[in-house]
Amino acid sequence: MKDSGAKPNVLVVISDQHNPHVAGFAGNDIVRTQNLDRLAAESAQFDAAYCQFPLCTPSRISMWTGLVPHRCGGWGNNSPIFPEFLTIPEHFEKHGYATCGVGKMHVGGQRPMNGFQFRPYGDLKPNCFCGHQPDPLKTAPNNVWTNHQIGRFPFAGATEIPESLLQDNVVTKESLAFILEHRDKHPDQPWFVCASYQRPHHPLTAPGRYFRRYWPDGPDLYRLPEGYPAGLHPHDRFIVADFNLAEFSEEERRRGLAAYYAAVDFMDDCVGDLLLGLGREDLLDNTMVIYTSDHGDLASEHGLWWKRSYYDGSARVPLLVRVPGRMSHNVRVSDPVELLDIFPTLCELCELPIPDGLDGESLVPLFEVGRRHGLRKDFARCEHIARLETAFRMLRTPRWKYVEFPEYPPVLFDIEHDPDEQRNLAFLSEHNATVAELHARLWDDRESWDTLNAKEQADKKRAEKEFCVDWHCTPNQYALLAGRVVDAEGALYGSVPDEER
Repeated sequence: MKDSGAKPNVLVVISDQHNPHVAGFAGNDIVRTQNLDRLAAESAQFDAAYCQFPLCTPSRISMWTGLVPHRCGGWGNNSPIFPEFLTIPEHFEKHGYATCGVGKMHVGGQRPMNGFQFRPYGDLKPNCFCGHQPDPLKTAPNNVWTNHQIGRFPFAGATEIPESLLQDNVVTKESLAFILEHRDKHPDQPWFVCASYQRPHHPLTAPGRYFRRYWPDGPDLYRLPEGYPAGLHPHDRFIVADFNLAEFSEEERRRGLAAYYAAVDFMDDCVGDLLLGLGREDLLDNTMVIYTSDHGDLASEHGLWWKRSYYDGSARVPLLVRVPGRMSHNVRVSDPVELLDIFPTLCELCELPIPDGLDGESLVPLFEVGRRHGLRKDFARCEHIARLETAFRMLRTPRWKYVEFPEYPPVLFDIEHDPDEQRNLAFLSEHNATVAELHARLWDDRESWDTLNAKEQADKKRAEKEFCVDWHCTPNQYALLAGRVVDAEGALYGSVPDEER
């Protein structure tokens, strides 16, 4: 083994909006994810891993700080990481690691480094595209590609962007380049690298050969619930209305689902190229690999799409943890876990002190024989407090998923007997005791809707002082060796006048 420092290297691979059901290792026999499947074959695979907030920025802030969103200021997609919060890469740097973040970080404010020492490529300047490449190119002005009423379906299909300029390919190349350069210059210093991909988040595009694998003969849409959309839970009805979902034809939605699968497939190949490059350089033997996503995508489940929901398609995420030397085969873990558990897990695996006050817990006892007893918690949490209509708080135990809303009736699913979340049991008298118990556990942090709203308003007011958008940026930038930052996609997008943005 050529790279045999005292500490293991760490590679964190993050995709964006990856539905946990759309992966071969999760049992999906349509999508092609052979690279992630190979990774899963030698990893701990967590089948009930949840994000803390099914929206990009709050989920990422919570994961990087190891704190629930209302404790770290993660409320919306403009939220910054406030300077008092320690991030995972900052902690690893303090303990001798070189740290590098490549690709989409999507954190608001003027702190785009996220605690990393190096960021060679990605959303290095806060910009209106949030690290995503509008595609087709005509959708860049006014951010048409992400307009709720126009929707994502009309733009689904083959990408217009040359493959060499696609963000996901660049993330692979720049991540590998940093690692190899670092090893050459500092062979005895361990590294912590995050490779963060934009897909399968919309725009729903991928190179044509990927799209044609799934269109027109690809995945089927999930069946619409009975009485759709009028008979849905009020929270779900709002999602339908807000995204204008009922206005799109079945063919448009099928095309969107095919493009989503194509985006997962393409992202998987980019991750595979990164792992192949590391393996070719004999770097994987001393590198632990984490794969996850910031949240899921409903992708037609329950007749819904995108995120902001308590259903597993949105709130749950894929999570793989590969630890060379400590496992050589797939270990399935059904216990509910959380993305904020990654911070203490990496600390334990790398033998670093776990910072005080984290809300997560190391997952190592769940995949190491003989250490499953004595865990502090047996639940996962998820919440969305960004706006009243979509607000919820969720608790997931080994058997139950319980959800409360500020203005809607609660939801209770028996996950053991109803894993597809089809039957709300919250108002059946036989479950009154269960609802009462889960309600108490949901609020045992002594919060209330009023205290959460007050914290949100205070943090948002504070964040206004850090709010910054560079309207002249393209989606991604390069950091040159001299420290100068240059646009990465000027040849694609040029300069769009402010009034058109």
